[in-house]
Formats: sequence, C-alpha cells, structure tokens
Amino acid sequence: MSTNTNAEVIEKERSMARTTAIGLGVWLAVTVAAVVLLLLFGDVISSLFV
Repeated sequence: MSTNTNAEVIEKERSMARTTAIGLGVWLAVTVAAVVLLLLFGDVISSLFV
C-alpha cells in the first residue's frame, strides 16, 4: 500500500468516526430530552389516559 492509499483510508475512517459520533450525540440529546419531558409532564400525560 502506498502512503497516498493509507491517507485515503485514514480519512475515510475519520469520516465514519465523525458520522458515528454525531449520530450518537443526536441519539443522546433526544433521549435526554425525552427523559426531561417525562419528568416535567409525566403526571399531565398520564392523566390524559386515565
């Protein structure tokens, strides 16, 4: 493998890692938002169904 090919592989790995990190960050933000909303409005939401 040439140095150029190694650089391309490393760049592709970094791009995939960046995409994965962004996806995990979004998932974590959505999860935290859901937990906070349930903590704040859980009683109101449950009273709608009871």
